[in-house]
Amino acid sequence: MNLSDYQNDKVLKRTIVNMKPILIALVLFCSTNLLAQTDSLLLTYEQYLQQIYQNHPIAKQINIQRDVAAEYLKKARGGFDPKVGADWNFKSFDKKNYYNILNAYLKVPVWSDISIEAGYNYTDGTYLNPENNLPQAGQAYIGVNVPLLKGLWTSERRTTLQQSKLLLGASEVEIQALLNDLLYKAGKTYWDWVKVYNELLVVEGSLEAAKTQFEATKSSFIQGDKPAVDTLKSFIQIQERSVLLGNKLIEVQNAARLVSSYLWSEEEKPLLLQEGMYPVGLQQLAMQPLEQDLLENSLNQLQDHPNILMYDFELKNLDLERKLKANNLMPKLDLKYNFLSTEQVNFFPNATTPVENYKLGVKFTMPIFIRKERADLELVKLKIRATSYKQDAKRRDLQVKVENYFNEVQNFALQTTGIEEMVANYATLLEVERVKFSIGESSVFMVNTRENQLLDAQMKLIKQQITYLKSRTAFFWITANLEPN
Repeated sequence: MNLSDYQNDKVLKRTIVNMKPILIALVLFCSTNLLAQTDSLLLTYEQYLQQIYQNHPIAKQINIQRDVAAEYLKKARGGFDPKVGADWNFKSFDKKNYYNILNAYLKVPVWSDISIEAGYNYTDGTYLNPENNLPQAGQAYIGVNVPLLKGLWTSERRTTLQQSKLLLGASEVEIQALLNDLLYKAGKTYWDWVKVYNELLVVEGSLEAAKTQFEATKSSFIQGDKPAVDTLKSFIQIQERSVLLGNKLIEVQNAARLVSSYLWSEEEKPLLLQEGMYPVGLQQLAMQPLEQDLLENSLNQLQDHPNILMYDFELKNLDLERKLKANNLMPKLDLKYNFLSTEQVNFFPNATTPVENYKLGVKFTMPIFIRKERADLELVKLKIRATSYKQDAKRRDLQVKVENYFNEVQNFALQTTGIEEMVANYATLLEVERVKFSIGESSVFMVNTRENQLLDAQMKLIKQQITYLKSRTAFFWITANLEPN
């Protein structure tokens, strides 16, 4: 399977449109600057990141977190599931039925630790405890269990459910952050490939120019206008360019392998670049400064950054724990009240009189010093303070990085323009030198020098352009949830 099989996939294009803004920013930040391409061997930045987002094992592994969070929520809701149970005790000894006791019940949690319970009791036997005597047909009951203090407003079970809901939201934010990091690393790898590939193109052009110069020098030697040593100087230039070309070919191959390491098929198999596939040319990208309003918008939206939102979820989680620990300081006072049926399973035999058949229970417990509970509460408060400090530090760190990356992009864009002008000037000098050489007013040494100067300037320009692109990628990575204009 080759990458070209994916490049016209409409499903992938629809998927990229529906991505989170964090992914759109990374994938599309330079795609609007690309010229229209019809070459199936061209792998654009957009197509590359689409493929990673769809099929990379880490991307799939990250998405599992969403399912894990959903299962934790299901598990927490299980704490509020109705429960049925039965307890039966029977004793027969020396041909005597000592006792036969049955209790079957249904318990339905309502809210926090409040629950409704209904059941049926049946007792029989010669040596039955008098307090267990019931009507001959047994007795049904229905009642409620209510914690009046500790456990009324919040409880371990309710807190777990609320924390599981937070976990579901936090997992979505964490997925965004991890995918953001994955695509950022992959993006930098792509630009490394673009760098060496464009350097290869420059070296190839320089080698062809050296060959042309060699032929011109040889022709001048044959005509007696140049000494033989000049042809040797020109040939050495070809040799140097050939060695440099060989090194660049190896660099391109190695960079392509690193790019391939991020590519996987839908069948979860490593995907190799199709033979002859190449990245976008730098001349197809516009190296322009960012809009100034983008910096202000980025700073204003830092509160929506995944790294900040993760701290928000952590603080909300700790606040739920704080409320639970504060609730644990209260005494435990539980009330249990059950209506009891008569022979006809009637809870209210006479609606005009107060209910006479009931069972009431009250339970009270309280630690005297409550040192454990007070310590637990203080520990949670300390965690909240520490987490708040971390969030403040992270917010400040992001702010500084956003400003720094923005300034880098602006500066590198201006420098790129200057180096482009320098390359054009060196190209002019080389052309002038060749004209002078053709009329006998220059030497091979000067032509070679101008060629070397032009090559160095072109290499410097490519390095500057890649630095600009990486800084731009870093800016949209650090802002995470922003889509460029």
